[in-house]
Amino acid sequence: MEDSIYIKRLKERLRQNRDSKVFLSLAEELRKKDKMDEAIAVLIDGIKRHPDFIAARLTLGRWYLFSGMLSEAQKEYSEVIKQSPDNIFARKGLDEANKGLGIVEEVIPLSLHKNREAVIDRLNKFLEEIKIRFVTSSSLTHKDKDAVVNRLDRLLSAIKIHFAPSSGNPL
Repeated sequence: MEDSIYIKRLKERLRQNRDSKVFLSLAEELRKKDKMDEAIAVLIDGIKRHPDFIAARLTLGRWYLFSGMLSEAQKEYSEVIKQSPDNIFARKGLDEANKGLGIVEEVIPLSLHKNREAVIDRLNKFLEEIKIRFVTSSSLTHKDKDAVVNRLDRLLSAIKIHFAPSSGNPL
């Protein structure tokens, strides 16, 4: 199958500037044309030049996962997590790859459990700052201030419930 004009342009741009991040767009277009081997090769080469390009690693990990190349997917997702520990897409992908490989450890909860108290503490401080601003604000009536503070209290309570260990939520 002949390359489309767009693919030819992307290849030319990449040929002119090997350090361009256009390789990700080229790889996506090649995949759309069922040229998966070439698409993966383009991604691998681009990632060698841009090892910190998270979007490219996530794309490669996803393609590996869907192609059943679980060990390769695991490697790519692990690299993303090293660079961006809170990247939920990488954590979900790594979980899926691990499960496919028979590794039952869940990656998502391990990281987030450690941060639960810090998140709740930051939310409490944030709520207190907002309460102080509203109390000292002259543009709102007392009734409006109470309504806003009550809504924020309910929001904080909902967040705390979401983070509570007994809720069954992995966070």
